[in-house]
Amino acid sequence: MKGEELYKKYSDLLIMPDIIIIDSGWYQIVNEMLAAIKVYQDVNLGKSALIPTVFDAITTKQGWLDIEHFGGDEVVEEIVKFSRILSFKTCEKCGKIGNLYCSGKWMHWSNKKTLCKKHAVELYYYTIA
Repeated sequence: MKGEELYKKYSDLLIMPDIIIIDSGWYQIVNEMLAAIKVYQDVNLGKSALIPTVFDAITTKQGWLDIEHFGGDEVVEEIVKFSRILSFKTCEKCGKIGNLYCSGKWMHWSNKKTLCKKHAVELYYYTIA
């Protein structure tokens, strides 16, 4: 599933289709996050002081899912937080179980990604011990 497909499915939650800039391994996490928020909003909008949630960026940031949004409530925040936590253990490339790796031996100055062992080897990423 790509950003355009997610936009068609959740256009009321996403500002525009090109705000989702992630590798294919994390699309399932984002899809399930958006589905949960959509269902929650559909059920609760108008019943409480819930402000509609709108996402303006879903990107990768140093090996985790960076999600920028406004609106929602504490339930929406927990769904977003859970999605971020899932990204810490999900390979960005394929969606299998992953760990945090870095692109150089000097962790503080290198790019970080969450990858499975196969993709870490293919991309020449080093384990973070």
